[in-house]
Amino acid sequence: MAQAPYLDELRLTHFKSFSGAALPLRDLTFLIGRNGSGKSNAIDGLQVLSKLAQGDDVRDAIEGSRGEGAEVRGGVRGCAPFGDESFSLGCCVTSGAERFGLDLTIAIDPDVQITAERLWCEEGATGRTLLETDDPDPDRADLVGRYDNGKQGPNPALPFRSTRLLTSQVATKIPSDTEAMQRVHRGAEAVLEALQAIFVLDPVPSLMRQYVPSRDTVLRRRADNLSAAIGGLLQDAESEARLRELVQALPEQAVDRITVESSSLGDVVIALDERRGNSNVPVSARVMSDGMLRFLAFATALLEAPLLEDEAKAEEGHTMLVIEEIENGLHPSQAVRVVELIKAESGRRQIRTLATTHSPAMLTALAAEDHEGVVVCDRESETGGSRMRRLVDLPAYARAMASGSLGEAVIRRRLEEQGDADALRELDVVLSGP
Repeated sequence: MAQAPYLDELRLTHFKSFSGAALPLRDLTFLIGRNGSGKSNAIDGLQVLSKLAQGDDVRDAIEGSRGEGAEVRGGVRGCAPFGDESFSLGCCVTSGAERFGLDLTIAIDPDVQITAERLWCEEGATGRTLLETDDPDPDRADLVGRYDNGKQGPNPALPFRSTRLLTSQVATKIPSDTEAMQRVHRGAEAVLEALQAIFVLDPVPSLMRQYVPSRDTVLRRRADNLSAAIGGLLQDAESEARLRELVQALPEQAVDRITVESSSLGDVVIALDERRGNSNVPVSARVMSDGMLRFLAFATALLEAPLLEDEAKAEEGHTMLVIEEIENGLHPSQAVRVVELIKAESGRRQIRTLATTHSPAMLTALAAEDHEGVVVCDRESETGGSRMRRLVDLPAYARAMASGSLGEAVIRRRLEEQGDADALRELDVVLSGP
């Protein structure tokens, strides 16, 4: 069974509060840091790339529909560092034995358009360019892109729309007559597939308590259609059993089963049958706690991903599930169960998860082998810019782990060591309180 392409690195070259930063992505990645450190800006970078991979115009992809608010916080102007008129970002994607990269620069003034883009693959010290733009011509509305045809001499040039990701235009613009040009197509397809698989989950409990059409079964970003999505999962015996098992493991009121209540119009709302004494009482989503609804949203997003052993769905690609402030509204016990759920399901399904957190309980739930995926986000004292560093690369990491769990280490300030004391003291305050 072929492995689907997946995102393994986000590069924030010149984006919002970041300059020259890179976020390595594993099966499970935790981005930790205080408010204002840049965690949300990193999530916005992923969102920008994912939206552009859909093939929409740059402005529409980032700004969204009128009246509905920007798809990305701050819109196109918010993506550029303060006072600048452009922003740059990129990513790396692993696809089987190959690794591809995408880098692009987008101008926001006077027009919103791509001014530079490079699609490449790993080969040698600098990589092999598959597609690259010429310098923009102020007298032309389009961009000239040159693609690798594997032949001697200059690479062939083609006009591309500058208001759309050039990589998204490869399938209809570039022929595939040679092995080199076929590699251009493979690179474009792999990058687009990995970026399109990003799903940012931002559940809003107040929107999850209403009746929704029963056919609306694919979970949306704000999980407002949670009841219908769970209704769909309940149709599959294995998914129903797994969801029930997860809910029953929480140390709240005992739950015997999950049901769906239907209205006269065919709309649905979920309910948990809670065991109270010798009888069961249905507790509708309309009165569930925010924490339970958020937990159910996380579980549903994970269980909707295809199983790895399902060959019919093997080519659907990895889901890159992104959750900001994963612990919000959750009891520490629920937070730990979410981490356990993510780790268990990522091993059974084509899913990778990026989550931001402040919670020591979350970090305590991580095993030592998970620490490779923990990234610290903070601000540099001299420039004020955001930076990202892997936890295991910090000088104090080894000594901290020798004294206990990661969560305990942060709480007890064991990460404060020479050379990184200021940054790590700041991180300690984030996770354990002032």
